[in-house]
Amino acid sequence: MSISKILADKDLTNEDKLSRVKEIVETIRNAYGNTEVEIEDVKVNTTNGAIPFSHLEADSKVELLKNETANIKVAALSEVEMNPAIVLNKRVEEMVATNNYFANISTESDFEYL
Repeated sequence: MSISKILADKDLTNEDKLSRVKEIVETIRNAYGNTEVEIEDVKVNTTNGAIPFSHLEADSKVELLKNETANIKVAALSEVEMNPAIVLNKRVEEMVATNNYFANISTESDFEYL
């Protein structure tokens, strides 16, 4: 199942969605060859201020990943239209493997009491 379909699946909990997407991303990063590279966690602007992506609640992570998936699709398709020599799935693989959000997927939070 694709990342988009997993994130849109209404029968899965947000934690299950994140776990399944994380497995796919690990496979992609392994194929791309950057599993040993630590990709920086980025801060996300919220109504309460900027917070690292990894500290967001599962529902917020899922929504951000849905948007990021759409952004990757549009960017990859645009690049292929500009240069037909680019292999669409290879470009998507690269974009997911190097993406700050996808590289920092976790179902856990560092907050013990919140």
